[in-house]
Amino acid sequence: MGILSAIGKLFGMLMYFIYNTIGLHNYALSLVFFTIVYKLILLPLSIKQMKSAQLMQELQPELQRIQERYKHDREKLQEEQMKFYQEKNYNPASGCLPMLIQLPIIIALFYVIRMPMSYMLETPARAVSHMALVSIQSGDLKFDNSRYNLDLRDPYGDNIDDAYLQQTFKDLTSKDPYLEIKILDIIARKEALVKENPYLSQDQKQVLVDFDLKLFNFFNLGIKPTINPKEIAADPGVYLPALILLVIAVGTTLLTTLQMMPKQPESKEKGKKNANNGCANQSMLWMSPIMTLWIGLGTPSGLSFYWTLNNILSFGQQKLVNKLSKKDDKAKKEESDVAKVSNKRGKDS
Repeated sequence: MGILSAIGKLFGMLMYFIYNTIGLHNYALSLVFFTIVYKLILLPLSIKQMKSAQLMQELQPELQRIQERYKHDREKLQEEQMKFYQEKNYNPASGCLPMLIQLPIIIALFYVIRMPMSYMLETPARAVSHMALVSIQSGDLKFDNSRYNLDLRDPYGDNIDDAYLQQTFKDLTSKDPYLEIKILDIIARKEALVKENPYLSQDQKQVLVDFDLKLFNFFNLGIKPTINPKEIAADPGVYLPALILLVIAVGTTLLTTLQMMPKQPESKEKGKKNANNGCANQSMLWMSPIMTLWIGLGTPSGLSFYWTLNNILSFGQQKLVNKLSKKDDKAKKEESDVAKVSNKRGKDS
């Protein structure tokens, strides 16, 4: 098991704990609480990133003066910039750390969303294989085996054993990463698929029957969004909500990234570039939404829902940090003014 898969297992355990407690056996609500827990864990790093962006904004005027002074000497420019950063105790890459940490978390969360039966519900692999074989045989699960030539047997035949089912699980999930999501969708329509499974306990059967991937009975968090007009037109009730959720995720990503960008001072010289902003630069403004769109189109809507939640919480978090920072700056200014008045009175006396 790789490290991302191991993280996925931990996330799955946490998600299932939330699902059985404060999540009230609601998958979407469990994702909400999971995101809140995740944001609280990363809160110190997030605050550091936000303060780094604010400090970068304050340093911009002086950095631009250094840039202008040494614009014809690139080596000297870099030397002076690094010296300036050291004087101000600023690391241009410090704002990147939370972003880098989020990447493996998103990938691990993708495992949980893509394979909830394995990572969250701990459904035995042999049971998943059996349900897949039954669904393929009945035509409920579309699987073109002519492309892969897998050894797909009669699920009720005599030549079915644990070793075969374990291997079939690996084969099927490697060819169709969204196999479990599709099976859960079939279970929602045909409970007999679970109730007639010989590899599940009664409790496991009940968990699968009760498990629902839908949000407000409208957004199916197990559906992969598409921008193909033909697919959307063929089943708008399934694909349109998924696309709406992805658009919201992209929009909130752009809004949050824009909010975290340091405000650049206006330059009198046309075409003059701003000093290095570390991770908070103009390319990041567009890169984040584009990455959200690209990854979102290849993953179930649950990830888009997570992204939207994360962006909303990040937006509120940034607002709160900015407000507290302004109060802190105001208090420091008042202290400075009082000190100046006291010094002046001391000189006059």
